[in-house]
Amino acid sequence: MKTIAITAAALLTGMAFAGAAQAGTSCYTGPVGRDHVNNQTVCGPTRKQQIHIDCFRGPWRETIWDHPQGSFVDDLVAFGYDYGDANGLATQICKNESLVGNPDGLRRELLKAIANDPPGPN
Repeated sequence: MKTIAITAAALLTGMAFAGAAQAGTSCYTGPVGRDHVNNQTVCGPTRKQQIHIDCFRGPWRETIWDHPQGSFVDDLVAFGYDYGDANGLATQICKNESLVGNPDGLRRELLKAIANDPPGPN
């Protein structure tokens, strides 16, 4: 059995709406939150935080035994998710068979998941 640990620098954009970005802020246009409202522009302060993508990998390519390690879930909680959402997000990423042996894919998938469902009240 082995664990895969990858560090992804996640970028959190604040959920304050604004017409244009200012210094120290960034904007995102696209689906936002759990309702996936299309073409919504969100601007806010940018915060960088390392999230260690740490998945236990079973002996097979199938993800029967795969699950997130505690450090992955803890980093997502520190990033702003509640424990249930953090555990669900981490489990979804670790059990994705297309990401086995693909560290760049794990990183992209995490950043995509954060963009689609950012932490905080949704």
